Amino acid sequence: MSPSGPPGQESTPAPDPGSRALARRPVPADPPPAERGTDDRDPWAPWRRLRPRTVRGATALGLAGAAVLLLPFLDEPDRWWVPVGLGFATLVLLALLRLDRLLQGWAPHVAGVVLVAALVNGTRENPWAWALALSVGVIVAGVLLLPRWTVLAAGVVLLVVSGVGYSFRSAEIRDDRARVDAQAGAQFRTDLGVARPQLALVSLDTGVSSPNPARVCRLVQPAALDQLRAATGAAGCEDAVAVLHGRVPAGAPVTVPDRRPDPVVAVGATTTVDACDSAWGAAAPGLGSVVLTRTTQTTFQVSAFAPC
Repeated sequence: MSPSGPPGQESTPAPDPGSRALARRPVPADPPPAERGTDDRDPWAPWRRLRPRTVRGATALGLAGAAVLLLPFLDEPDRWWVPVGLGFATLVLLALLRLDRLLQGWAPHVAGVVLVAALVNGTRENPWAWALALSVGVIVAGVLLLPRWTVLAAGVVLLVVSGVGYSFRSAEIRDDRARVDAQAGAQFRTDLGVARPQLALVSLDTGVSSPNPARVCRLVQPAALDQLRAATGAAGCEDAVAVLHGRVPAGAPVTVPDRRPDPVVAVGATTTVDACDSAWGAAAPGLGSVVLTRTTQTTFQVSAFAPC
């Protein structure tokens, strides 16, 4: 039965307890954009999370990046341990002197500055390496700042320019080193030789009979070497000495220099000594006469051979 009320007034149904509970229940709020779905998610959010949050973190990231970028471009790659050792030694020294507490956590950054400075000094032969490292750093910064494409584009342009400059400078360095090596080799060959013309025969005899190619090869100039190779059919000086050694009889005597006074020969002039009676001269008659050129005040070298 429905409850009855006063006459002339409609009866009102009693409220349902279940509807009261639903009314008191809070309405859930809309989820944040990151939780709604992939369509509303920010595509650059992962890059932004990689950005350093503090000045100390940004400084550490910059120093580490500069060190990694400069390390492959050292002028002497085998001496990489020098800048690395300087940076590590600085860190240890700051710890031993208790300066790390005074620096309030900046001690590794000071060591990083020393490391980067040593790397810059170690790449001074080709300063384009600095621009190359800077361009890579700008590219990394541009990636972290996406969608700001201007920084990334500037880094790419700088990378192309610095790469071209580094390549040209590297080619110049290689040419300079080759020229210096050639000059040093020519000077070294000029300084080698014998003090007396007769000693040249001793060196040739002992070098062939031993065999000791170094005693022969250090005396002969390029023109004489060509004659030596042509007479023996060998590809190089050492092979030519080996061929002559095979032609010399076992136990052949070595030339003994005579005691006659040496001829007066000016620097650049030549003199000839007779090696036709030597064991190797008899085995190779086309090389029996040895033409010596005075290269310095104290040295002679074999500049040519002639038949006996």
